[in-house]
Amino acid sequence: NDVIKKMKLTNILFRALEKNELFLQFQPQVKSETEEIVGFEALLRWNNSEYGMVSPNVFIPLAEKTGLIKTIGLWVIKRVCEQCRDCRKKNSKSYRISINVSLEQLKDINIVKKISTILKETETEAKNIQIEITESIAFNEEPFVLHRLQELKKLGLTIAIDDFGTGFSSLSRLKLFPIDLIKIDIQFVRGITSNSQKDKAIIEGTIQLAKNLGIETLAEGVETR
Repeated sequence: NDVIKKMKLTNILFRALEKNELFLQFQPQVKSETEEIVGFEALLRWNNSEYGMVSPNVFIPLAEKTGLIKTIGLWVIKRVCEQCRDCRKKNSKSYRISINVSLEQLKDINIVKKISTILKETETEAKNIQIEITESIAFNEEPFVLHRLQELKKLGLTIAIDDFGTGFSSLSRLKLFPIDLIKIDIQFVRGITSNSQKDKAIIEGTIQLAKNLGIETLAEGVETR
């Protein structure tokens, strides 16, 4: 049944954009010292007429497997930039918005040019857009990954690593990549409330390492004071 459902979802996903079934939700990012909102992460959601809300853990892999992630990914970037523009016009304030990008999107040799065009069309400053990739993607052995990230950085975008600490990459590679922010994985953050001394030590070490390298840190999944 799961296989049949995935096949149906794959076919339906091809029409999700034109049927306006895809939408974005924005998760706030808060500065710990002042508790003010300093940015957001854009989260892609799919509300299908037949299946209802489809989990990103289900449809994102399907989009990557079919190549649809490239089209959907550009749509996300454009929508985010439009939101930046509208927010600036209404509130005279700009926020940094983080967008998740997959390995398949980075394989597109024209992705930097396409993003540049979207920034110009929407009158969005590159500094307000952050490209977010997982640790496994960031330290992928493929040379094009580092090259693409350098191109995005040169465009003026900032680069973030998601799920930091869960991969098996060498810390020595961290200094080679143009990283602006690392996100401490939620499993370590949850360890704080369970009084895990090991999780606290890992977080303290990660924060200190990031400071020494001039990199920002963000804790995922903070729900309590």
